[in-house]
Amino acid sequence: MTTGNINPVEGDLSVNGITLRVVTWGQRTGPERAVLLVHGITANSQYWADFGPFLAARGWFVIAPDLRGRGRSEKPVHGYGLPFHANDLLSLRDALDLPMVHLVGHSLGALIGLYLAALYPDRLARLVLVDAGGKLLPDTYQAIALALARLGRPYPSLDAYLTAMRESSPLPWRPFGEQYYRYDAEMQADGTARSSAPRAAITEEQAAIALTRLETLPGLVTAPTLIVRATVGLLGGERGQILPRSEADRLLATIAGSRLVEIPDANHYTIVLAGSFAQAVSGFLEA
Repeated sequence: MTTGNINPVEGDLSVNGITLRVVTWGQRTGPERAVLLVHGITANSQYWADFGPFLAARGWFVIAPDLRGRGRSEKPVHGYGLPFHANDLLSLRDALDLPMVHLVGHSLGALIGLYLAALYPDRLARLVLVDAGGKLLPDTYQAIALALARLGRPYPSLDAYLTAMRESSPLPWRPFGEQYYRYDAEMQADGTARSSAPRAAITEEQAAIALTRLETLPGLVTAPTLIVRATVGLLGGERGQILPRSEADRLLATIAGSRLVEIPDANHYTIVLAGSFAQAVSGFLEA
């Protein structure tokens, strides 16, 4: 993936009474060249550390926030679920004076994208759903168990946290995985380290998703949509696929004019690092 020498710019923005950490790449031109990258349920903006510069090198102004409760954004005790994130992102775009943007959402970010596209069609130009958006299968939470297991758990030191993540994470370690987990780590007063995503926030998020009628959203989407699917399951072979082919086909049949791209040799987490992913998504945004 060719990115050139494009460095991230980090800053904080106040939206809806909380502060969001926002990372951007590239130079701002007009709203038609702005793209919002939205990460998954336990992730943060650094998930886009390869893909963000890739798009910026092609003339895009790329915006990747830490969602509330993640990374270095504020972590309210309560207030998680698709409507909260949608409101934050709409307010973020207003703060940046971007009436319309493209959106690329991975996992939870894809669900947020569906929600925004369904309820606010005039605010979204193009939508990319990255390995999510269909019905969750019984082995979904088993498949993401390792990502959830670190939440709320204290590790003796930052080095101990990074070692544990290196041994369990499906992400390639250097430089991507190490950078991602260093950013995720939150040091405590006693010298221990833990993930910056509070377990209580993610538990509330999961409950809110379970109580949301997700199946109604795809039929309301009118924005041009690209569905991108990982072909390797997190539990081996086709087991643990977050978006199995049957669900991808159902989305394809439901969202008018949508397209489906499958990324070979990639799982739910490594999909955004694949060269074929970068080419497919950038090509769709440019269309």
